[in-house]
Amino acid sequence: MKILILMFTILFFVAGECALRAEENKFKPNYEEAKAGNLPWPSPLMRPDGSRIATATEWNNRRRAEIRKLFADLLYGELPPHPETIRCELRREISNALDGTAIRREIRIHLIHGDKSHFMDVLWYLPKRKTEPVPAVIGLNFLGNHTCTDESDVFQTDPWWGARNFRRGAHTYRWQIRKLINNGFSVATATRGDLFPDRADGRAKSVFRLFHPPEALTPEHREYTAISAWAYGYSLLVDLLRTDPRIDSARIWAHGHSRLGKTVLWAMANDSRIAGGISNNSGCCGAAPSRRNFGETLGRIIQVFPWWFTSRADAFIGKEANLPFEQYWLLALAAPRPLLIASASEDLWADPRGEFLSTKQAGEVYELFGSSGIRDQKSMPKINHPVFGDSLGYYLRAGKHDVTEQDWNFVLAFIRHCTRSR
Repeated sequence: MKILILMFTILFFVAGECALRAEENKFKPNYEEAKAGNLPWPSPLMRPDGSRIATATEWNNRRRAEIRKLFADLLYGELPPHPETIRCELRREISNALDGTAIRREIRIHLIHGDKSHFMDVLWYLPKRKTEPVPAVIGLNFLGNHTCTDESDVFQTDPWWGARNFRRGAHTYRWQIRKLINNGFSVATATRGDLFPDRADGRAKSVFRLFHPPEALTPEHREYTAISAWAYGYSLLVDLLRTDPRIDSARIWAHGHSRLGKTVLWAMANDSRIAGGISNNSGCCGAAPSRRNFGETLGRIIQVFPWWFTSRADAFIGKEANLPFEQYWLLALAAPRPLLIASASEDLWADPRGEFLSTKQAGEVYELFGSSGIRDQKSMPKINHPVFGDSLGYYLRAGKHDVTEQDWNFVLAFIRHCTRSR
């Protein structure tokens, strides 16, 4: 009997190990271009009935809404609605921030719906020596507002969303606030965790709790996604900045890195007030095509981060060719507004070549609006050599998955380029 028990134990262990290895191999990343596949990519201009969109008016009046709904239904879900009341509380204003070059505001946006309330804390800098309305860059951050600046007295982000006590100034290099202020930009940021804590059980403490009971916010209720909650945060930042006449409301740019790079693309698809966007290293379910088998795949990203996407996306794992859209369709939803797609040479997980190909393909829609795009760019751009069309741009920065000062140099160059093109 003992021998039989031992044999069954060994067999159970071996079967478990085999199943684990099979699961790992199922989503094992491919980094060989020859194995990436060459599936036909559908045109966003082709409608389900076989007709083809031929003008910008047809795109705006018919096709754009169809595509946005596809992404909402099958991938990102819908953004939360506006609550009954939105109130902004000025917690602190410093008139001589950043060595006297900026005004710093720390604002809590209170969201109130019925008897429920939620808040998002904003860190906002305005250049001090500008008399005319200035452009702005908005974005969500990863570790808390106090990590984005070298000023040591900024309110520390509340840890209720599960964050560790991140070091002050830890992500100053990612934000380059002083550089942006010196170039005449206002900067506003909030942490993603204020909208949706980035974890499996985060839905219950997300902004969606204003509109749904706790039993509808369990990990199984994936119709309410983190990416849509974060995209709503971008719209709240736009709302806030448009209250100040010192901000040029026609020049509010959205920036996002990695998962927030995906979010920027979705935010632009839902909020036409965003003047332009920078999607940095957004990869799978961002700028990288799903039909390419390279780096992170749909199956892998859903396995690790199911709360980012609706459960309907699961049906396309391993069947990406059946998707009724491609990710460059999402880029095209930003048209004709300027959009910069950024990759990093060592960030193969995000598929830099795929991000470049998507940027090229999105140009098909931009051309309807008279923009050149980058479809004439035949080969992958060299490292640190940006390629800018009228409103679409792409670059491959040397280095890893991150945001660096070099990235911001390219961003500022792109914004200047787009301003001259108009």
